[in-house]
Amino acid sequence: MKAVPLKKVVTTSPSGADGELDYKEYLKTIVAMPNEGQRGLSIEEIRSSMRVLNAIEKVGGDVLDLEDQDYEYMKKKVNAARFGFASAEILQFIDDVTNVKE
Repeated sequence: MKAVPLKKVVTTSPSGADGELDYKEYLKTIVAMPNEGQRGLSIEEIRSSMRVLNAIEKVGGDVLDLEDQDYEYMKKKVNAARFGFASAEILQFIDDVTNVKE
């Protein structure tokens, strides 16, 4: 079982606009999207994504508990994700959710 932190941090886009990076919302978006946009999701990917998405929806606090298999799937999705710009906050999000220790 892995415990993934779910933070909300203030960000500033390259244009100077302030925003909020909500780990829970970022994870939902990343897990729901196919790694290869043109190809779409296979049935196996849909099943794996739904397990993680259901776990995210059930979170009542600031920690997402995932079974090891679901965590590895989520980690793979985050590592394959593309982002609109580079920022320290996005890099911290990636590190926070992919470097979870037991």
